Amino acid sequence: MSLTYLNSHQRLLKMVEEIEDYAIVLLDENGNIENWNKGAQKIKGYTAAEIIGKNFSIFYTEADLIDNLPTKLINEAARNEKVTNEGWRIRKDGTRFWGSVLITAIHNEGQVIGFTKIIRDMTAIKETEDALRKSEDRYHKMISEVVDYAIVLLDAEGNIENWNKGAERIKGYLPAEIIGRNFRLFYPPEDRKNKVPDQIIATARDQGRAQQDGWRVRKDGTLFWGSVTITALYDDEGIVTGFSKVTRDLTEKRKSEKAHEEHMLDLSRRNSELEQFTYIASHDLQEPLRTISSFNELLKEQYYEQLDDDGRMFTDMIEQSADRMRNLIHGLLDYTRIGTRKSLTEVNCNAVVQDIEKDLYKLISETNTTIISHPLPVLLGLKMELIQLFQNLISNAIKYRKKNLAPVIEIRAEEHLEHWQFSLSDNGIGMDQRYIHKIFMIFQRLHNRDEYKGNGIGLANCKKIAELHKGDIWVHSVLGEGSTFHFTIAKYIDNL
Repeated sequence: MSLTYLNSHQRLLKMVEEIEDYAIVLLDENGNIENWNKGAQKIKGYTAAEIIGKNFSIFYTEADLIDNLPTKLINEAARNEKVTNEGWRIRKDGTRFWGSVLITAIHNEGQVIGFTKIIRDMTAIKETEDALRKSEDRYHKMISEVVDYAIVLLDAEGNIENWNKGAERIKGYLPAEIIGRNFRLFYPPEDRKNKVPDQIIATARDQGRAQQDGWRVRKDGTLFWGSVTITALYDDEGIVTGFSKVTRDLTEKRKSEKAHEEHMLDLSRRNSELEQFTYIASHDLQEPLRTISSFNELLKEQYYEQLDDDGRMFTDMIEQSADRMRNLIHGLLDYTRIGTRKSLTEVNCNAVVQDIEKDLYKLISETNTTIISHPLPVLLGLKMELIQLFQNLISNAIKYRKKNLAPVIEIRAEEHLEHWQFSLSDNGIGMDQRYIHKIFMIFQRLHNRDEYKGNGIGLANCKKIAELHKGDIWVHSVLGEGSTFHFTIAKYIDNL
């Protein structure tokens, strides 16, 4: 053996001894340790003096020793030149690490004289893989347990590979009945004929994702309205390997939307009829009234002196009835026109009350009314309708006052999260609790027409205006002690 060879061999041994990332160990033919590098000491914790001469089985777990794994490994390496293995190994301090092991047989003239054993500590990688596997297991379990969505995995051709509880609930198939079949099965015959399933798969393949709503078929042949999202799945090279398919049963939502559409169409038809009625009320119904009033006026002018007291009373009654009918028609027209002005604007409620006080100045002065208005908000709404709402309530508070007691009206506003609540209190005659539920109904009156004039529409207008602003109106009242009207106006109104 040349000196050069010896020097080369010594340098190689020195290099091996200095390696720290791998435990490189020399074993004799029985598995006893003959050489120990720095990597072995770092990974397993033993110094060379502590471990050389001991059998390499010292690193194996009790379960592996019972299974005689160390002997099996060196026997296999002797037969097949080498053997690889991964598993838990034991350090000097008793802790475990996940080792990746390569054992290679060393021969001399055809005889096995020992083994090299290279170990890499793969604990961190093993723990990461285990954590990932657990995460995937939890994810798959979570997906399989979801019942509100049908979550299905398809292969590249659209064949079903897995099936969760939501899919079973929505579509009716058990996993054993459906896995392996193509997702086209869920489409109605007309859609299959028109290649709808192929189109959505092609879109997902080309664009990465496709979404579609439509009728789908359950196992029992019934239809449901499904909202479907198909997402392409790729391998490391960007090749589509399959698809995830998420389906939500929106049948009830679609029924609700359909009912809403039909309701809106019906509402539109009714509004059209109401507009037609408004035209009739403003033209055709008033024409006979004008004729009656004209002839009654002519009768009074030309024949008044010839009429006896009963005749004169009858003409007065005709005039009063015609006036009431005219006022009733005007009230109806006002009621039907509420909300026809759709333009929302900022409304300063303080200014609204001040303007109403000016408009009602004569009535307020004659009745010696006091109006106490606390700070009110600026809000978004229909200005003319809100003026009408405040004016109706203030006018009513003055109208239904006590005899020989000047009216006092107090107006407040309280802010809530989503609305303003207004209250208008008076010291008037109040109302019987038994009849309060009737006062916001059109044409409902609690008092005699001769005692308190009106057409029974004012509070119905107030209710309609409050509801138009996504609010409500109600009253607390005690007979003989006054009333407090409350109404709410939403802060945020997107549309009317």
